[in-house]
Amino acid sequence: MLRVRAQLAVSVSLAVAVAAGPVLADNQYGPAVERFSFFDGWEGEPYGLDAEPRYLEEDQKVECATDQMVRHRSKTLRYAVIAHPDFVVRLQRFEAFVMALATEHYGRAPRKLIHRGVFSCRTLRSRSERISEHALGNALDLQGFDFGPLPRKVQAPEALPKAMRRAFSLRVLKHWQPRNARDAYHAQFLHCLVEELRAHPEIFRGIVGPPRPRHLDHIHLDAAPWRYAMYGFDETS
Repeated sequence: MLRVRAQLAVSVSLAVAVAAGPVLADNQYGPAVERFSFFDGWEGEPYGLDAEPRYLEEDQKVECATDQMVRHRSKTLRYAVIAHPDFVVRLQRFEAFVMALATEHYGRAPRKLIHRGVFSCRTLRSRSERISEHALGNALDLQGFDFGPLPRKVQAPEALPKAMRRAFSLRVLKHWQPRNARDAYHAQFLHCLVEELRAHPEIFRGIVGPPRPRHLDHIHLDAAPWRYAMYGFDETS
């Protein structure tokens, strides 16, 4: 496992949160990038879940509006989740975003999105007074994607390794920090995915990924009322 340098770039204003560049540190693997940015409030498009309470009173138990949740079944990335209708709109934007980015990187879109779910009626595992965005049906835990073979009539991207013209599976746990040159191509895609998403709050506002505790095997993506990013990686060449 490649070692991530513990350097922090803290953003406390909208301009910094949007425009802050990576923190760089020379090492044998390449520059280390560590994101820790936070903007308390988002004045973008109105969003139905922004007014929902996020904190519990002492001894109060979380209660979830299960009757408001709907089943979303993607026709493009072959996955299904239980989510709030407002968040479904953002999932659909994400699906289009992923398909375009993957086509640029791999020459085709994924066949399937792999996840740990959206709706889960609970508080944060680290803060019992804080209602999880999952309890609102407002967060996706992304584990990876499955790709089919490159269609015969599609020209492969110039940098695409030959082995990736065949079907393959891409997983955050295995490929976020690559162990070999072949996996580095997958790592570049995952890193590009989160870096590009930081500039698209109309899709997701919150991003948490490796090496954060309890996020080594997935990327948490939500639409909380505040904007933040917490993840890190060693850049690959």
